[in-house]
Amino acid sequence: MSFRFPSADIFCRVIDNFGDAGVCWRLACRLKSLGIAVRFITDRPDVLQLIAPRAAEEAQIAAWDDFAKAAAQPDFQPSELIIETFGCRLPEAYDEAAAKLRAQRLAARQTPPFYFNLDYLSAEDWVEGSHNMVGLHPRLDLPKLWFFPGVTDRTGGVLIEDDYEKRQQAFALQKKDFLLELGADPQRTTVFIFTYPVNDLQTAAAALRQAAANRPLNALLAPGEAGDILEKLLSGAGSELRTVRTPFVAQKDFDKLLWASDTAIIRGEDSFIRAQLAGLPMLWSTYPTEDHAHRVKLDAWLTRFVPKLAPWGLSASYTKLAQDWLEGSAASEDICRFLLEARRYAPGFDVWRTELLERGDLAQHMLERAELGM
Repeated sequence: MSFRFPSADIFCRVIDNFGDAGVCWRLACRLKSLGIAVRFITDRPDVLQLIAPRAAEEAQIAAWDDFAKAAAQPDFQPSELIIETFGCRLPEAYDEAAAKLRAQRLAARQTPPFYFNLDYLSAEDWVEGSHNMVGLHPRLDLPKLWFFPGVTDRTGGVLIEDDYEKRQQAFALQKKDFLLELGADPQRTTVFIFTYPVNDLQTAAAALRQAAANRPLNALLAPGEAGDILEKLLSGAGSELRTVRTPFVAQKDFDKLLWASDTAIIRGEDSFIRAQLAGLPMLWSTYPTEDHAHRVKLDAWLTRFVPKLAPWGLSASYTKLAQDWLEGSAASEDICRFLLEARRYAPGFDVWRTELLERGDLAQHMLERAELGM
């Protein structure tokens, strides 16, 4: 399908170390694959460089402050699609330029630029009522559309590449070599851990030790402070537990770590969604907040997801473990059991994955919505 919007400006301020940049950059790549030329404006080009070392080949990258100055110039031209992410508030000069272009296009009876506010992923009920709602600028004729990623039919869905399933199937033939290159044993159960240092890493380490005593394990530890702590906690664990520090991979290669694993403890938003698309049994570490909104987000997702585990009688036990892990009250024995019994949970996660894939791609839904106009 071709679209009337040949270019897009994506604005990204980084709050969570990699999460915000991860979601925004995946959107940028997805739009490019659909034929949209992208300008990516961020306050942390250094973070983008870490997750996408070759980003400049995919989009025009601009530092936030420099771009704000450029937007104040008389000859500045906004893109056809304007995407504010996570309520980051665009530079005032940019909004004024966008309102000017909108007025010119409407006067000429041409398609005006389309302005999205793409918000955070959530499974909470209120999201369905707020999705696809138009908001007004306090002083300019510049309406924007609130668009929410989500896991229900009344939200925008999640980002899914056209070739996602084909790439996952092809990786099955590469999995053994991939694990060997990491220094892992392909014959062992593999656990991938990418979490926050505030999570209960002492208990996670104890669970890994207990699980390895029952069955030899690979523990793939992602880069970062949590991985550093776990590596120290697991030192001297014995040959049954092989600890592997994974390299910092470009975003396009992150899926391989998930596809190579049998279960995971995963954090954030982008990584969380990719684990679900992989059909990977996992525990979710939501981004911790002082007002405990992270628990609200987890409970909302559990309400949507755990019915998929009901045919196997696992809904209640998974709910309790997921909540206990987030609150730091999980017993190591319960985490150990989950790691060893991940295959029992896999059919439910696979049903959920299928529903996400069938619901379709967020970027495609955004473009289709923009075609309808305000």
